[in-house]
Amino acid sequence: MPDAAPRPIHLGFQSGVSYLKQYLSELKSIGINHVALNLRFNNAEIETTMQRISDEVLPEFGR
Repeated sequence: MPDAAPRPIHLGFQSGVSYLKQYLSELKSIGINHVALNLRFNNAEIETTMQRISDEVLPEFGR
């Protein structure tokens, strides 16, 4: 669900792509330039998730 709101999970949160992009943009705006995405609790197929991140998240943060 791309618009899923964040919900707490162990050591972080789970969310849809829309919130993730917003959150990463906020981190970037305060000078954070490295993050780790833990897909351990991912419910979708890993290939689908990686493709979605590649298509929908990474282009927002290109140079």
